[in-house]
Amino acid sequence: MATKTKHPPSGAAAPAARPRIRITDTTLRDAHQSLWATRMRLNDILPVIDAIDRAGYYSLECWGGATFDVCLRFLRENPWERLRQIKARCKTPLQMLLRGQNILGYRNYPDDVLRRFVELAAANGIAIFRIFDALNDTRNLEQAIRAVKATGAHAQGTISYTFSPVHTVEAYVKLAREMEALGADSVCIKDMAGILTPAAAEELTTALVNGVKIPVQLHAHMTSGMAVAAYLASVQHGAEAVDCAVASMSGCASQPPVETLHAVLTAAGYDTGLDMQAVHEVNQHFRKLKPQREPNHGATEFVDVNVLEHHIPGGMISNLRSQLQQQGALDRLDEVLQELPRVRADMGFPPLVTPTSQIVGIQAVLNVIGGERYGMVPQETRDYVKGLYGRSPAPIDPKVARKILKDEKPVTCRPADLLKPGLAEAAGQIDPKLVQAEEDILSYCIFPEVALGYFKWRALPEAERPPSPAEQEQQPAAPAAAPAASAAAPADDETRRFAEIGRTLSRLFQQMGGVAVSPDNLPAPTPATAAAPAAPAPAAPAAPAEPQGETIKAPLNGTFYRTPGPGKPSFAEPGASRKAGETVCVVEAMKLFNEIKAPRDCKIVKFLVEHGAIVNKGQPLAVIE
Repeated sequence: MATKTKHPPSGAAAPAARPRIRITDTTLRDAHQSLWATRMRLNDILPVIDAIDRAGYYSLECWGGATFDVCLRFLRENPWERLRQIKARCKTPLQMLLRGQNILGYRNYPDDVLRRFVELAAANGIAIFRIFDALNDTRNLEQAIRAVKATGAHAQGTISYTFSPVHTVEAYVKLAREMEALGADSVCIKDMAGILTPAAAEELTTALVNGVKIPVQLHAHMTSGMAVAAYLASVQHGAEAVDCAVASMSGCASQPPVETLHAVLTAAGYDTGLDMQAVHEVNQHFRKLKPQREPNHGATEFVDVNVLEHHIPGGMISNLRSQLQQQGALDRLDEVLQELPRVRADMGFPPLVTPTSQIVGIQAVLNVIGGERYGMVPQETRDYVKGLYGRSPAPIDPKVARKILKDEKPVTCRPADLLKPGLAEAAGQIDPKLVQAEEDILSYCIFPEVALGYFKWRALPEAERPPSPAEQEQQPAAPAAAPAASAAAPADDETRRFAEIGRTLSRLFQQMGGVAVSPDNLPAPTPATAAAPAAPAPAAPAAPAEPQGETIKAPLNGTFYRTPGPGKPSFAEPGASRKAGETVCVVEAMKLFNEIKAPRDCKIVKFLVEHGAIVNKGQPLAVIE
C-alpha cells in the first residue's frame, strides 16, 4: 500500500532546515597512512581529484603526518609539488596534520623553522592546519598556532585523546580553553587509538561545546569498532564536523566510512551536503588500487578490542607481534601488553600517539626481554623523562626518573627554548646546486639525510635515476630467494601483512641494549629486506676473515652513518680513541638516529661499512682495539 506524501497545512510554517554536519575526508592522508603505510602516489590521486572536489567535503586532509617523509624517502616525490598539484585541481579547502613544535618529525625544531614552514605550507595551498602535541602540552602548540594565524589560515587546536586517572573531562576543557586563548579557530578531539566510547564522546563533546566558543570536530579511528557510534553521539551533542574516508579506504586502523556515516546521519535528521555519486566514483577508484597498494602494507584484522586495554594506536600492536615472532619470543606478547600500561603509568600517563606510543612500546619490550625494568633505556626514553618532549600529564615516577637520569636534572622550560635558529645553518650546509626552491631548505631542515638523498636522486638525468624504494618493494621476490624468505618470514598471513607497515619499528625492538633507540612508525625500504635472505650466507664465512680485533656490530637494521648529519664532522675517525659510552657512529631507523656506543675505552682501527650504506642486525661496523 502506497504511503501518501504528507504536506504541511496551508499557511503552516515550512519544516526547519536539517542541521548541516561538515565532513573532512582523510582518504589522501590518514586513511592510506593507516592502511597502506602511506604509499599512495601522486599519480594515484590526480585522476580522481575532480570527483573528490565534487563530493562536497568541508575539507580535504591531504598533507602532513607521515606523508611528507614517505614522499621523499620511499616514493621519490617532492611533497611540496604534491601539495601544489592537488591545490591546482581542487577548490575544497586543503588540510594538513602538523605535529606542533615537531612539525612533521619526531623532535622539536627551532621556532624560525616552524614559522617559515607554516608560511610556505599556507602559500602552497594549506587552508586548515590541525595542530597537536603528543603530551597536550600547550607550550609545544603556542608558536604553531600563532604562525598559522599570521598567515590567515585556520588553526585547529587538537586534543590527543586518551583516558587515565589524570585525563578528565575538566582537564580537556581546560586544554581547549588554552588553545582558544592562543587563537585556535576550532578544536578537534583526536581519538588516534579508537578508544572513545559513545558515552565518553557525549560527555566530552557536551563539555567542550559548553566550555569554548569555537566549533568542535571529532577525529577517530575504527580500531575498536566504536567510531561510528561515537560520531553519532558527538554530533547529537554539538559536534559540527567529523572525519571519514571512502569505504575502500576505511575501517581497521583507518577512519569510519563516509558512506555509512552519511546514511546514519541522514536517518538521524542531519544533512552532510555530500554528492554521494561523486563519493562513489572516488570509492571505486581506490577499490581498484587496493590490489596494488594494500597486499604488502594493509591491515586484515577489522576490529582489535584489546586496544581498549593497551591504547596502542593503528598497526603498532601488530608490529609488536611481528617482531616478537622474529625473535622467537611471540609467547611473550602478553607480557609486553601487560607491561605497556605499567610503563605508561611510570611515564605519567602520556597519550599514546607518535612519538610517545613508540617510546612507551619500545621501553615495554626492552623491560620484558631484558629481564630488568629500565635496565636498558633508549635515548628517547631518557629524553622524555628529562622533559625534552614536554611536560608529562602526570609526574613521572620518581624512582624511575632517578634510575634513568641519575644525576641529570630535568628540563622545566619549553623544550624549543633550548634550540638555536636553524634555517640559516641549514641553508649553509646544503649544496646550492641541489636546491630548486626555498621549500627544499625546509625539507632539509626537518629530514636532512632523507631530503639530501632525494635531492641527489632528483639531480640525476631521468634515465639514470634508480627505481624508487617504493617501486622496488612492489617487485616480486626472485624465485631463488623464496625458500630463504619463507624461512625468515612470519608464519601467518596477518603478521606478514602487518610486517611491512612497521618493519623498521620491528627492527628497533630487536635491540638488546647499549644503543640509543629512536621511535617512528614507517617501514624501511624493501631493498634492505630483500637482501636479508642472502646476507646470512656470506656472513658466516666472512667472520674469520675479519681483521684482528674486536668488532662493533649493528644492533638493528637500518642505515649506517659516521656523522650526525650532512656537513657535520664524523663521530670518530680511524685511529681515534673513544672512551666507553662515547658515540662511534649511528644507525638510522625510521628517520631517527640510534647512537652506537663504544663498549669500552678503545681505539678505532677501521670502519667496515661505507657512510650511508644499509646494514643488517649483527653486521660488523668497525674494528676496535
